[in-house]
Amino acid sequence: MILFSRRNLHYSDYKWSTYVPNDPRVNGKPDDTTFNREEGSEVVYMIDRLMKLWDYRFANTGNKMEKLIHDKMPADITRQEEVQQWLKTNLKF
Repeated sequence: MILFSRRNLHYSDYKWSTYVPNDPRVNGKPDDTTFNREEGSEVVYMIDRLMKLWDYRFANTGNKMEKLIHDKMPADITRQEEVQQWLKTNLKF
């Protein structure tokens, strides 16, 4: 089940590249794969995956994650695992 999709995005300045099926940048679990905060597909994948992992069910939670990634996440965070850890530390309700 998809909890967060492209239509839920707040920002519209993303690039939209095509990915092959099972590309680790948009499939599987967050790991040591690189993360590009400017790629819409990668941002949507990360938010949706973390919402499922952390059992968040509301799109506005995904929007909070998106805003953190887009506006506040340090530039030196470039791996999916780092994004996951940084969001876990910085996502406040």
